[in-house]
Amino acid sequence: MPELPEVEKFRQILLPLTAAVTKSKVNSSSSSSACTITIECPSPTPPKVFPSQNDIDAINRGGYAVGDVLRKGKVLCIVLKKQTQSAAAERATKRRRTNGDTDSCNITGNEPTIYLSLHMGMTGRISSPGNVPSLESLSECDEYPPPHTHMIIKSTESEACFSDPRRFGSASVFGVWCEGGDLIPSFKDLAPDALESSAGYSCANDVSKMGRKIAEQLSNQRRGIKAVLLDQRAVVSGVGNWVADEILYRSKLHPDQSFLNVQESQRVVVEMHHVLSTAVECLNSDKGFPDDWLFHRRWRSGGGSGAAVKNHRGKAITFIKSGGRTSAIVASLQTKKSRTGK
Repeated sequence: MPELPEVEKFRQILLPLTAAVTKSKVNSSSSSSACTITIECPSPTPPKVFPSQNDIDAINRGGYAVGDVLRKGKVLCIVLKKQTQSAAAERATKRRRTNGDTDSCNITGNEPTIYLSLHMGMTGRISSPGNVPSLESLSECDEYPPPHTHMIIKSTESEACFSDPRRFGSASVFGVWCEGGDLIPSFKDLAPDALESSAGYSCANDVSKMGRKIAEQLSNQRRGIKAVLLDQRAVVSGVGNWVADEILYRSKLHPDQSFLNVQESQRVVVEMHHVLSTAVECLNSDKGFPDDWLFHRRWRSGGGSGAAVKNHRGKAITFIKSGGRTSAIVASLQTKKSRTGK
């Protein structure tokens, strides 16, 4: 399942779609229609949550360009900006803003902004003609567009597609009449982004207010720490199964450990940022993850079946159920302590 680092990589693949807008702003003689996008939906069997053909047609008729690509946790949001607007549409926009309307269930093609949100599910990915990322859950395939492509977004400068073999991912569109990050429907129920909110925090130099808040929220939780990390609405969003295992391995904490003390929760925040930022850097530069990470060994020897493998120091890795997921741990380093809450 793609987690925050992979989804950030997908965001980078989508960003060239904004190039046409930038070029149009630099070259004032460029036609505004030159930077608009078209969306194609070639799959007869898209994911269950997917825009209707009427919504897609409205976007294609409306003259929209990609203004930005945002991410929160494991959710992407492509911000579509209308490039031309009729006088009647402008009057409708002013009326909507006066009334405080922020979203619309049905896309008309007159909205000044449309949010196209994408969630990868278990096997979703974003690809472009020159970049088809590989995923552990998928067989190697570098053809473009990949099999099971459900959406292709094209501009004059670039194109990218969303594919998802198992169709557990989703795509949603929201027409908005006044912008704001807090108003993106697919973002508003998520906890703070794990990468952004843990930045600048260290146990020794507590300079990040958000990092300090996260550490406080992780402390003294009744649930096991892995279950808390996996809950996208609890403390942070973006941490999935393999990232959580890596964080807890580096923190020397058992995934079922509850009632963390302050020092332990601080260590989790520090390791969270280290794992996520390192993974993002590696993926963006097409480098492998560090050799000492559990990531390289968690799928070996039938990982998840109870078989033991070794970490880079020769210590046994075992597989248990924690937080409802198969978890890789080094039991000799990650022992569960009996505790009660304060």
